[in-house]
Amino acid sequence: MAATAPYFGFREHQVFWSERGSIVCACCHIPYPGSDTWVWERWEEITPATMAEIDREGGHVACEGCGKEPRRIVR
Repeated sequence: MAATAPYFGFREHQVFWSERGSIVCACCHIPYPGSDTWVWERWEEITPATMAEIDREGGHVACEGCGKEPRRIVR
């Protein structure tokens, strides 16, 4: 799926992850904030500081919906 406009008033650069390990940008398959899925899977934004730490440790994170890597998601 190609990225579209961000959902639910989020900004395009925001990236989210769930306790189950799913990662999406605000333009793809993100559950509605406050929904059962959002709450039960504990969705939260990956902050710039957390993303920097993942990069320092050699981690690779990409949106599962559109494939964008956080380095390519403008902050």
